[in-house]
Amino acid sequence: MDPLKPLTDAIDKTEGLLGHSPHPAIVALPVGAWAVSNIADTVGLLTGDDRFDDAARVSMGVGLIGAAVSAVTGIRDYAAIPKERPSHQVATAHALGNAVVGTLFTTSYILRLRDQADGRRPSLLARALGLAGGSLALYTAWLGGVLVEEYGESVKPVMDEMSRNKSHPGDEYGRTRLSAHSPLGVRDR
Repeated sequence: MDPLKPLTDAIDKTEGLLGHSPHPAIVALPVGAWAVSNIADTVGLLTGDDRFDDAARVSMGVGLIGAAVSAVTGIRDYAAIPKERPSHQVATAHALGNAVVGTLFTTSYILRLRDQADGRRPSLLARALGLAGGSLALYTAWLGGVLVEEYGESVKPVMDEMSRNKSHPGDEYGRTRLSAHSPLGVRDR
């Protein structure tokens, strides 16, 4: 028996309820929590108010929990992208970038816990790692948007059509794109 079956079954049920992969909904938690952490960290550094340091640490921890769940659903979505699709390279960059983001925030969080245990404010290194993680997360989130909006990944009708019909003349990504020269909503044919 597959030891991951209960987990994949839970993801499948969630997908059935939502009508799409749960990954895009779940990523809002770490992205939002880490944004709060970066803002609180900056305000704490500028004001010297340690309440902001606490808020940065707590929201960073919440983001790490959300990132763990997000990674599970993201890996499942990644596994569904055939390697021959151009989107696979973008998905790989998205995944590897997010692994770096998670590492930066985890390291920052551990340093913050140590600083707190020693009665110190977060070190500049802990703050710099958190801000670097937040900056890189903006890029990896953009890559996630590229996967959905430009390549149609995880958009069930698009993915199903791409699987059924290997060739898409003039639309190699499985979606009819709006022309940059057309009024919004008018498609070039």
